[in-house]
Amino acid sequence: MKVMKQIFISVALLRYYIFCQEPEAPLVSKECRERDRLIGSDKEDLYAVVDALQGQTLLLRCRFCNAQPSESPKNWYKIDQIGISKPTEIMADMDNEVDRNRIFINQKHSLIVKNISVEDAGLYSCVHYEDKSNKEKFNFLVDIVTKEKASALEKGNVTAWANYQKDYFSSINSMFRESSGTEFLYVRDILKISMELVTQWGSWSTCQICGRPQGMGLMKRTGKCRLKLNSKKERTENHSADELYLYNAPAISCRALRLQRMFPQISNLTSVIPDFIQEDKCDGICNPDAEGLNKGWKVGKGTGFKYRKHSVLQENSHLTFVCPESTLDNKVVWKKNGLTLKRGDNSNPHVIVDTFNSLYLVDVIPEVAGNYSCYVDNIRMQQIVIFVYSKSKFLTNELARSAVSRHVQFFDRNADEMNRKYNWENSNSRN
Repeated sequence: MKVMKQIFISVALLRYYIFCQEPEAPLVSKECRERDRLIGSDKEDLYAVVDALQGQTLLLRCRFCNAQPSESPKNWYKIDQIGISKPTEIMADMDNEVDRNRIFINQKHSLIVKNISVEDAGLYSCVHYEDKSNKEKFNFLVDIVTKEKASALEKGNVTAWANYQKDYFSSINSMFRESSGTEFLYVRDILKISMELVTQWGSWSTCQICGRPQGMGLMKRTGKCRLKLNSKKERTENHSADELYLYNAPAISCRALRLQRMFPQISNLTSVIPDFIQEDKCDGICNPDAEGLNKGWKVGKGTGFKYRKHSVLQENSHLTFVCPESTLDNKVVWKKNGLTLKRGDNSNPHVIVDTFNSLYLVDVIPEVAGNYSCYVDNIRMQQIVIFVYSKSKFLTNELARSAVSRHVQFFDRNADEMNRKYNWENSNSRN
């Protein structure tokens, strides 16, 4: 009887431990589309591939990231099987108790789906009835994925990401091109689909500068593992629903349940690849108000620049600048010596402004030096004067400073010895 009681207590404690280890609330994933996103092709830009775990809550925004909701009429539609079924209007749950609704649309026109299941996979589209240009594409291709199997998170700078690609992507991409394995041959020779492992980047976070040394701010972005799909033949009616999905989708998650179901051997290789968090140094001004509701950019409406700074860079060094107190909703303009720097223009590999309005000074040369300035919604926000010195001049200056320092130390030591000798001789003469 005592043994049975001990077993009962042990089982009860084990259940309690397991229960306590489970998350208190379901995982919530909030998705939106960037207004200034990079566009490779119309097919790639048509959908934003979204990873969804079974049981989590998914929120899809019907507006661009960081944009304010509008009052214009909108509606949500879903296509269960892309390439097969037609779009149908999403019927939201209408219970007066919001907590009881699994699928509903909030006051900001965002679609919320709780307790995601396999049946919720598909293409979700939010239609703006007043958008005649069709430029505002709020299409989300929701794919159900398995939990990440990677034991450690991969992160680092762009050099670390290059090594990450080499370690995880290169060998598998070679197999997609050359392997004689059954699944690889079927994809390559029967379906005529080209597969390639790529990284799908999210947007950069704001520059985390508060509490960090000048020039040592930190910004991050997440790169998700994707299988890029490219069809080399016309689809026919003989294909299954899953195969038609591959013909129509621009990419599929490396951890997709669909991939696991169709090609388990390929899935075993890709599902263990972790996502990558890229970290990069940036420079900015610590202004907590810029992150809150009372965004501090309004106080910069004077005739001069709100922020001024000077930076001395060694030749071949790198530095990234983010215009203070700006978001993707603001119109940000960078200038050098009064001339506007165009976003995405790579004609000068040493001075680049990306689509997210970050200024990159890469492998700098003396010609990079100059007067840089950024404007936020036509407000003079920051002026940066950049000086560039060659390595030889840096070395000469260092040697000069070192020599002067040694001479000063030498004269200091000699002066101390002379003082001690003078004091000793004086004391002896008095005696």
